[in-house]
Amino acid sequence: MKATIIHDVGSDVAGKCAEITGLEVTVNQPDDAEIQIILRKFVPTDKLKMIQTVSAGVDHLNFGELKDDIVLCSNAGAFSDPVAEHAFAMILAHTKKIFQFAQETRNGIYRKDRVQSLYGMKLGILGHGGIGRSAARIAKGLGMHVLAYTRTIREDPNVDKYAASAEELVGASDILLLALPKTNKTLGMVNKDLLAHFKGSQIVNMARADIVNESDMLEYLAKNPEIWYLTDVWWNEPDVKFPIPENSILTPHVGGISKESADGAFYRACTNVKKYLDGRPENLVDVSEYRK
Repeated sequence: MKATIIHDVGSDVAGKCAEITGLEVTVNQPDDAEIQIILRKFVPTDKLKMIQTVSAGVDHLNFGELKDDIVLCSNAGAFSDPVAEHAFAMILAHTKKIFQFAQETRNGIYRKDRVQSLYGMKLGILGHGGIGRSAARIAKGLGMHVLAYTRTIREDPNVDKYAASAEELVGASDILLLALPKTNKTLGMVNKDLLAHFKGSQIVNMARADIVNESDMLEYLAKNPEIWYLTDVWWNEPDVKFPIPENSILTPHVGGISKESADGAFYRACTNVKKYLDGRPENLVDVSEYRK
């Protein structure tokens, strides 16, 4: 059995992957490989048996070209720590008025103002996967009360309470963190009905733009200027429609980008290929949740 990496990587990465998997690993040679390790897309071939993504999400794949007998594994958890760090970078920057103070002092205005403390605030995590668990750990270190809502509860000492519904979670959160995968079930899940339950001050999206209904969110922000939307994703990115709402902070989908996370994600993906060969793959994807 052979594996190929469908991406332009160096021989060092392929060599390390071969060392991890015990297979011959090539680069961009899908016709002769049963396993494809991919970033953006796979190449349908008669020999293909298993696809391992380097990305944590799989919603960008063409599921219409995916045969039913092919095993698909995501790389869930590979970028969780840097993404959670990015979420709190935005939360802290806004809560402590960092952008405001920096701009004012640059313009010659030396003015003090009161800021909030995260200590004792309630962080609601919608989607308690890798990003959610990393965020919960950071939040507890800051003295926050952590709530979570997830369809599959994995006991986490950093979560104080699991909500019985998304509505309960949203209604109890001071800061709401969106960390759901984009599937047929979560598409547009954060809509005007769910937003109506929110009584907090910040909504943070580190997932995918389309789990939030665009028109509902934009209308909500316009009607509630005191509530802020902090997000690393935006609809139709990179073709973002400007101007964005004044009560938004947008970064260009960079939460998981770092040299360390990129290399680590490749090797983590290769490790899961080895687990597949051993008959115990992790992060198996339920294709039915993504097919149109």
